[in-house]
Amino acid sequence: MPKKVLVAVDLSKISEELVLYGHTLGHRLDVQVDFIHALPHVSFWRGYEPWIAPEVGVEVQEIAHKKIAYWVKKAEEQLPGTHEHKHEIFIEHGSPAESIIHKVLEGSYNLLIVGHKGHSLIEHLFIGSTSANVARHAPCSVLIYRPGLEVI
Repeated sequence: MPKKVLVAVDLSKISEELVLYGHTLGHRLDVQVDFIHALPHVSFWRGYEPWIAPEVGVEVQEIAHKKIAYWVKKAEEQLPGTHEHKHEIFIEHGSPAESIIHKVLEGSYNLLIVGHKGHSLIEHLFIGSTSANVARHAPCSVLIYRPGLEVI
């Protein structure tokens, strides 16, 4: 049975459901559940530097953190009567798959939950699916979440 769960969130359409699913699973298993979001590496924006202020990266990081924290709060509200868990939210920079796998290793997570697809078609075409890359290389079990097929 897992002791620590990491949920990878990309802020796509299914992300709020993914947060709720991971959060609910964590409560049912009575384990720690944390969340991670990986922002694209700065090199992804190469050529746009003259028009993008340096503080934009910090602002985007704060927005992502607030959005995930809001979803976690909503998930907590949907489970009345349960004891409150503390959840860490990590916002990383770089390749999503590499950032997620690094965090799994760093945090000694036993289970990783990812969505079955994200919102970046361009990234999928050139780099491949983050879910597939993570499932292939993760040092722990990976649960690939599909909306509407929950059995918890």
